[in-house]
Amino acid sequence: MKQEMHPLIDKEKQRLAKQYHRDNLRVSIASYIISAIFLIFLLYLNISKEFAQFLNSLTGVRFFMIILYFTALYVVYSIISFPFAYVDGYIIEHKYHFSTQNVRAWLSDWMKSFLVSFVLGALVFEAIYITTAASPHLWWLWLSLIMILFSVILANLFPVLILPLFYKTSPIENEVLRKRIKELCEQANLIVQGIFNINLSSKSTKANAAVVGLGNTKRILLGDTLIADYTEDETISALAHEITHYKEHHMWWLILWQSLITLGMFYTFYRIYPFIYRLAGFEHISDVAGFPLFAILFALISFVTKPLTSTISRYYERKADSGTLGLTKDPDAFINLMTKFCNKQLTIAYPNPLVEWYKYSHPSPGNRIKFAETWQAEQHSRPSSDTQ
Repeated sequence: MKQEMHPLIDKEKQRLAKQYHRDNLRVSIASYIISAIFLIFLLYLNISKEFAQFLNSLTGVRFFMIILYFTALYVVYSIISFPFAYVDGYIIEHKYHFSTQNVRAWLSDWMKSFLVSFVLGALVFEAIYITTAASPHLWWLWLSLIMILFSVILANLFPVLILPLFYKTSPIENEVLRKRIKELCEQANLIVQGIFNINLSSKSTKANAAVVGLGNTKRILLGDTLIADYTEDETISALAHEITHYKEHHMWWLILWQSLITLGMFYTFYRIYPFIYRLAGFEHISDVAGFPLFAILFALISFVTKPLTSTISRYYERKADSGTLGLTKDPDAFINLMTKFCNKQLTIAYPNPLVEWYKYSHPSPGNRIKFAETWQAEQHSRPSSDTQ
């Protein structure tokens, strides 16, 4: 049964939204296909094995061999994937009037992403191949624990080390808005290190708000596009959603669930890899030359577990929506926020239910609007029911 569209959602914008997401999907599919061909090519022609042997004879030190292998693979892959990143991040974003960057600014951001991803990727790559060699039978457990620790550290350092590379932040100047945010934080018993404006407009017309960091790096970020293009009530509604995540410790719950899923994925890999690795001519997972096969198998396992991670994420997003309505008592602002996201950011309001189930980390805007309307109706019915 087709869902009736909310009257505030622009039908023409929804047509554009579907076209926008089709364009992105085509690029993503093409990128995945080329990536898979590249990895299979490395395996089928023995390029990966011969290159690893060459590096091993060149250095004689496993640590340096691992980092050199990763560097070469990362650079070549980045060159291959660059056209897709450019089309997706620059061409399409300009086509739909989202990007505010020129080519030079976009290239600068791409290079910074390249370097940050290289550093983080190199750390993970070294951890994988040092751990698998050191513990042939329990590597799946140790790697899971390492990934958990890595996620917590990264969440703590992100606001102070990585975010400033891409965006400038400054204290919120609107005193009325600042006061309302502080009151909202007090209501939620949330202690933050500051309330900052982030210059999203330097790159995009899209709006967002977030509470980022852990412990002494925890802070509130409001996009300047959100402040400029949305009402104060809508901005508070967006922020209340993020505050609820922290109030109810959703980040820690998500880290826990993701850790369990990661543990399950690594254990599944541990159980199935010997047969598949031997078919490809590799003896053990600690063989660096087998990384293309590692990447392919892990991508397949991730594909299978995607609905589970999506479902868990949507559960906590729904709880955050409920918390938003409880904090603000303003369902109209929440509904207006959702409809504006659809109209201004070309978000698909009513996606195919199967697509939403498989990949959406948030409930669709249409379902979030329906949830808010139900909440509103329940609130209106309570006084009359209490007097009966």
